[in-house]
Amino acid sequence: MAVKPIFTLLVGVVLGCAEPLVGDPSLTGPLTGTLTGSLTGTLTGQLPGQLPGMLSEMEKQSILKERDPKPHVESALKVAEARIKNAFQFTQENQPRAAAQDLDAFLALIVYADTYTRKTLASKNKDRNHCLKQIEQAIFKQTRNLESVTRALPLESREAVESQIGEVKKIRLRAINDLLGGGQVINSSN
Repeated sequence: MAVKPIFTLLVGVVLGCAEPLVGDPSLTGPLTGTLTGSLTGTLTGQLPGQLPGMLSEMEKQSILKERDPKPHVESALKVAEARIKNAFQFTQENQPRAAAQDLDAFLALIVYADTYTRKTLASKNKDRNHCLKQIEQAIFKQTRNLESVTRALPLESREAVESQIGEVKKIRLRAINDLLGGGQVINSSN
């Protein structure tokens, strides 16, 4: 029972020490999606700063072709929005497995955009704030679709994504906190 937390901690330490280059196309290779998460806050087994493995080649290329950070994040958010809309459509068509896959992609892309923004634009406050605002707005706009898709999933699938959805909600709160109060407005006691 204590093996899983220790293993997760070890994977987190190893991944934390590795620090892959964010946005480097050479990093979106065979390791994508092979790990099972870590303490670094990544979802669906992706390494920090690495595009989710469940994306199509066309989606990856549309994101990676943008070299500047702001368009790169905006492109990732456009792909994420398309994925959550597809997931909603799949729930309407009673295809929960396809909906769950697109929901996973949406959640992973939001985490990717947040990680990319925080690593790449740490010293450029204006650009960083722009990207954080875009991320927050993307999550806010898709909240209803996110909730609808989650409710339409079978119970076992729903339980699997609830922690990921919680992480995305934390990303939104952290973005609001950084935008409004420089990280000082919302704290754990609130």
